[in-house]
Amino acid sequence: MKRIVYLHVGFHKTATTFLQWKVFPQLSEVNLIKKADAKKLLTEVRLKKLSDNDIKRIRSGLESKVSDSGPILVSYEGWTGSPFSQKKSKSAYTILKDLHRLFPQEHYDVHLIIGIRKQVDIMTSLYVEFLHQGGTKTEEAYFEELRKNNKLRHYLYNDYLTTVEQLFGDNYFVFIYENFKKEQENYLLRLLNYIGVENIPEYNNVRLNRSYGVLQAKLARLLNKLFKSKKNPKGKIPQFSITLKRKNSRKLAEILTGKPKRKVTISPRTLLKNNLSFKLHYKRYELPKTLQDEINQYYEEDNLKLAKRDNINLPEYYHLS
Repeated sequence: MKRIVYLHVGFHKTATTFLQWKVFPQLSEVNLIKKADAKKLLTEVRLKKLSDNDIKRIRSGLESKVSDSGPILVSYEGWTGSPFSQKKSKSAYTILKDLHRLFPQEHYDVHLIIGIRKQVDIMTSLYVEFLHQGGTKTEEAYFEELRKNNKLRHYLYNDYLTTVEQLFGDNYFVFIYENFKKEQENYLLRLLNYIGVENIPEYNNVRLNRSYGVLQAKLARLLNKLFKSKKNPKGKIPQFSITLKRKNSRKLAEILTGKPKRKVTISPRTLLKNNLSFKLHYKRYELPKTLQDEINQYYEEDNLKLAKRDNINLPEYYHLS
């Protein structure tokens, strides 16, 4: 009998963190392979050119993480590519082919969960994340890098689903981020029903992430040039940690960050991504209008094809520039 495997492959910025931290760990009906427990194996699939021996070793390693019975659930958004890499990397399409090798149809009944979000919004979120990580490039320079490294093609969703169907048939669920935000509980239940779970488990709905606003993004570009980071190794100021020994210091840090802290890293991200910063000034960040128009135009034709698929309730927002 074939073993059922659910592969939640992303895309990035489509509520993946929420599902991985809040919902999936609460499910008793599936054997969840957590990203933290198999990071090396998952990353190999994302980055490496895999030999047949690599495939066997990774498959064995993943199966060793779960019991011998029941469906397996793997949630790893890196399996739709590496949008944060500043160089050419393994494409989402090649990763799909390796997943097909990793879970061959003669032994596995594979179902994919594919989260999508309007591309211009994903690109906005990716750029802000780039600033979180210490990046210094302007929006235009950042997107020129994406173009050069052929990263924009990753988000041609209709094209991607065609490849999914060629490899796995129609065993997939498209998790549309905008529909999830509009009716969270009902949409979440649809997803859980797809993986054989009848009811939504109790979960903590406290917001996990809040991104830079307009002011924070502007200041981040300036401060990131001063601080040393992986994105800016030539920075003059090294990032460093301070141990909070006093109770009042730890309490203040928790008020600012919303999380208990015993150590604080002095970095632009710490200075800008906190409750005080957001309280002083917060306006949702958007890419420059000319860049938004360019991104929308690039994806317009593919999104129109996506909207014509019978199994997808795509908001009109996707094909309105």
